[in-house]
Amino acid sequence: MTAVEVYNDPKYGFLEEFQKNKQIEVNFEIVSFNKYYEELMKSFQKYKYDVVMVAGHLWLKEFVEKDYLAELKLTAAQDYNYLDIVEEIREELELDGKKYLLPSFSDGHILVYRKSNKTKNIGEKITIKELIAVVKSFEQAANPFVLKADVSEIFLDLLPYFRAEGLEPFSEAGEFLLNNETGIEAFNNYLVLKKYCNKNIVNFGNEEVKNVIQKKKVELAVTWSGQLGSVMDNDCLEKDSLDFAYLEKPWKTTWSFALNNLSQKKEAAEEFMYYITSQKVDRSVGEHCGNPTRLSNFEADREKFRWYKVVLEMLINSKNLPDFKNMGSLISSCSGEFHQALKGKISVEEALNNIEKLI
Repeated sequence: MTAVEVYNDPKYGFLEEFQKNKQIEVNFEIVSFNKYYEELMKSFQKYKYDVVMVAGHLWLKEFVEKDYLAELKLTAAQDYNYLDIVEEIREELELDGKKYLLPSFSDGHILVYRKSNKTKNIGEKITIKELIAVVKSFEQAANPFVLKADVSEIFLDLLPYFRAEGLEPFSEAGEFLLNNETGIEAFNNYLVLKKYCNKNIVNFGNEEVKNVIQKKKVELAVTWSGQLGSVMDNDCLEKDSLDFAYLEKPWKTTWSFALNNLSQKKEAAEEFMYYITSQKVDRSVGEHCGNPTRLSNFEADREKFRWYKVVLEMLINSKNLPDFKNMGSLISSCSGEFHQALKGKISVEEALNNIEKLI
């Protein structure tokens, strides 16, 4: 199940409860991820959906400047307790002092690993240098590690390796900052770890990484915090042997609900947004996907879900990418070239040169 399927799950009955109490009918449609962005763009051109999901700070500036989103007033939800939302998540919901989003869940870098003599010294936070050293302590042939290296994931999977060398991919002015010796070194550190992975990792996304963790086919893996609930479900073998750490200088984005400016039912839609992101619903979302967005829910369930402490530290220490109106296209330009270098079709130097020319 994807993170958002919790809202449709009859086990929780969220939609039924809202419809009964508010007498407002809700049609909650889940679009597959590979079709989502295209469908989202269509919804901003021709009215179909009142409420849509937005990838936090990655898309917010562009969508606001293009007048796709309506500002939220929060006037209809006096008991909403907006300040209960983790501060670093709240920063993704606002632009120029105005609120446009309400959070569903966050995705940030988390290391999941099997406890053993080789991993016993891993703390709550791990550097890329430390991660490489631990992975290298295993035999290459055992494929102890996994990269989330599909073309749709590789940019963000690589980001901590660049940050470990003191690099950001883009300046505040939009310049590409990775085409240098330090950028090449960071990328090569990523390629070193490829030698310790299954040869098919060039196509690995969330589901593939989850499967190898659950089936004990790897010793360590970096995945998203919003995947941990799924990773730690009843299909996971010996899940008590798993532990968690966040990567130094982590990144995260918060998948959030937004009010479509074309909505013909803005008042009802906004009321639904308050309900579906309330403290009660957020607690269940956290249980399901692994990453709630409210401090009260992190505190209430920190003993039940062992990874909550590490996830909260990741959120607090996370650093966003700059607010660009073309961030999506910038990431796309990088991803294709990164993936070609990963597959050995071009060199790292060629990939970084190509990206600089594209941008």
